[in-house]
Amino acid sequence: MTRPIRVLCLHGWRTSGSILQRQTSALQQTFGSKAELVYIDAPWTASGPAPEMVRSFYGEHGPFYQWWDAVKREDGETFRYEGFEHSLDYLTGAAVTTLLTAHYLSTYGHVPWKACVLVGGFYPRNPETQELLEAAKTSVDGAIDIPSVHVFGKADPLAPKSEKLFRSFTESKRVKFEHDEGHKFPSPLKYKQMYYDIAQEVLSMTGHAWGRM
Repeated sequence: MTRPIRVLCLHGWRTSGSILQRQTSALQQTFGSKAELVYIDAPWTASGPAPEMVRSFYGEHGPFYQWWDAVKREDGETFRYEGFEHSLDYLTGAAVTTLLTAHYLSTYGHVPWKACVLVGGFYPRNPETQELLEAAKTSVDGAIDIPSVHVFGKADPLAPKSEKLFRSFTESKRVKFEHDEGHKFPSPLKYKQMYYDIAQEVLSMTGHAWGRM
């Protein structure tokens, strides 16, 4: 029996790994036994309240965490998570993974994961990170050279920033899934086929296209 792929999952701004686990339940169900999703918390407790939407749905599921300065702890923490085929990340977690991917590419010439799945992500905009991001754009089309899957909503106010993130990854290895909703994971009932297509794309990027799930 082929072993499941391992997916490192990084949550959004001032939430937690357990909340992301709930948010990705439809994707977990779609993968079934074909993927092991591993959820971790950001290294810092949130310095302020969680977003209102998070509090309204998950208020009782604290504590909440944030990723500020997480890249500074990369050598001491992130290498513990080698052995993952994919990184699946939401909102701020997507920005953190983009920066970590850029750091690995520019510093070591390789990345611990084989591909990134970035949901509702945005291109990191802090001035101090731009040099790092530019150094990682080593593909022939001047982009970040790693396979990537991008998922975001057309009604999301951050959609233009998600589009910029999408275009920062190499064209020959990037795939985009757009839904008609807002700043959230697509609704499972409405987008069941999209979840299947996302899972198949993720599996195929690691050589695990196993047919109908």
